[in-house]
Amino acid sequence: MPDDDIVLTSDPRQIGLFMEEMEDCDAFESTTQPSSIIKRPKNNRKEGDLPSPDQELVVATSGGKDSAAMALWLRFESGLPNPMHFVFNNTGHEHPFTLGYLKTLGDVLGQEVEEAPAQYTFLELAIKKKRFPSSMTRFCTEHLKILPMQRWIAEQNFIDPVICQGVRAEESARRAKMPVWDNTLGDFGNFYDIWRPVLRWSVEEVFAIHKRHDLEPNPLYKMGAGRVGCWPCIHVGLGELRNAFRRDADLLDRLRHMEAEVGKASPRGIATIFRPNFVPERFHDAVDSVSGKTICTIDAVHAYLMGTDNLTLFDDDEDVPTCMSQYGLCE
Repeated sequence: MPDDDIVLTSDPRQIGLFMEEMEDCDAFESTTQPSSIIKRPKNNRKEGDLPSPDQELVVATSGGKDSAAMALWLRFESGLPNPMHFVFNNTGHEHPFTLGYLKTLGDVLGQEVEEAPAQYTFLELAIKKKRFPSSMTRFCTEHLKILPMQRWIAEQNFIDPVICQGVRAEESARRAKMPVWDNTLGDFGNFYDIWRPVLRWSVEEVFAIHKRHDLEPNPLYKMGAGRVGCWPCIHVGLGELRNAFRRDADLLDRLRHMEAEVGKASPRGIATIFRPNFVPERFHDAVDSVSGKTICTIDAVHAYLMGTDNLTLFDDDEDVPTCMSQYGLCE
């Protein structure tokens, strides 16, 4: 059954936007309003157009490479006179490195990265929902990213804000079809412009602007992370999670605690942060009381990833390398 706080829609445009959120939680898009209630107007701005000088820019800043590149370009290279607000959604599930990086980013920008607070942390939300989010019920994006940003914008009383998103076409086929200028779906009764100024950038351009402004990328990238939002994301890859376990001695205990707390609230008596078939069935260590199928707790995931018999499944050596960047940051 779908989550009781999410209204599903058959509208293809909204389903597409929902899938975009599956891939990138940085996106600020409301996708839970049925198309029969509210209709998304077309944004008539062309790709090369700039915001009007009097529009407030709300720069969605996650601690990732693309949003940081966008922030640097807007602040130092765009030449725009617009007031700028760099805003971060703290889910309570970020790596400490990301929180520290956002402080560093603010120092470089010469302007504090503001926080749009959520009503719950990731764990508190999962307990309230009596389950962890999944690809079909991604309530974490709605409650920890979208709604807090909507509230923050509404509280500022901006007349005509522009939400700036650091997403790039190279990241997925779906993003490649996204327009540079777009609109939100009428959040709080208003349609906000969405601008994606780095949509056509290459990853080389992203890291080049970091270098020009003497800003090291988030250190998680050198630890092998592909994305650096929630740590770890429920859709993390096996190799990336293995690297995380090897570098973070406290991670296993933290995830065990989360599963135990959500399991207490779940009518099933158990909850797993990753999908039930995340690792091969022979490593499963629990049974779903409703379906009767075997599932994998975080202990089973850890046993699979860290078992010596599985070392050949991953592209790393037994010793933890100094740098494991997917983007060649150490070369």
